[in-house]
Amino acid sequence: MKLSKEQLIKDIKDIGVEEGAILHVKVSLKSLSKMEEGVFTLIDALVESVGSSGTIVADAFIESYPLPLSNKNRDKISRYDTPSYAGVFVNAMIDYPGAVRSRHPIQKFVALGRHAQTLMHNHMPGSYGYQVMEQIAHMGAYNLNIGTKVEGVGTTHVAVEKVGLKKRNPLKGVRYLTIRGTYDIAKVDWHGGCSKGFPKFIPYYKERGIVRYGKIGGADSMLTSMRETLKCEIEVLKDNPSIFFCDNPECKDCRLRWNHSRGNIISVKYHSALILLKRFFNRIIR
Repeated sequence: MKLSKEQLIKDIKDIGVEEGAILHVKVSLKSLSKMEEGVFTLIDALVESVGSSGTIVADAFIESYPLPLSNKNRDKISRYDTPSYAGVFVNAMIDYPGAVRSRHPIQKFVALGRHAQTLMHNHMPGSYGYQVMEQIAHMGAYNLNIGTKVEGVGTTHVAVEKVGLKKRNPLKGVRYLTIRGTYDIAKVDWHGGCSKGFPKFIPYYKERGIVRYGKIGGADSMLTSMRETLKCEIEVLKDNPSIFFCDNPECKDCRLRWNHSRGNIISVKYHSALILLKRFFNRIIR
């Protein structure tokens, strides 16, 4: 039997989502059982769960490219309706009636509900990439992760910026159409981070009692207060700025790019070569 909207609403309410909530949602659709009307059943359920006074927000980021832009990438123009690489759920939200998308050329978000217009229209070219996350955290928003493959709780990037950690990002950007009808180039000027290490904060959330677990549509799900996770992450990062580094020895982002990274290019290339050799021998054995 396929999941109904009513069952999803019950699951969403059971995990602790209340009417009027501002909800930042991250979804792995592969973790959910099949739904009556596909992904739109889930969006309907989320919208009805928070009601007319609530707001749903999701990441709807798009690709950026090495600068200076190649001739091929110059033709990839960022527009209001450019599809996101973030998956089926987010792109369905973009197409959902009443959805508003932020005007930022790269770190786009999409929102539905009471605060959608204000949040999205204030996020424009020149805005800090994760401005929306910081704003809704201070507004008392909650992050809802649906599915075990979903990483992060929406506030870690903000915490990294607040602590003042610095990163040497590759120079990237995208050409976008301005509201004046002309073209300009937006550059990536925020620090980001490797999301594979973000789950290392979860024990600290648990210790502070700011995590609620449940099942939504059969998928393991997690609800957290964004105000509290941001506060927790800032405190933990001040004590251990490398806490969010992943355990992959060939990860250039964690091992090389941060000012406090402790890796080196020789080590990263060595581990990359080892992995390639293991894959080669595994193919021979098979």
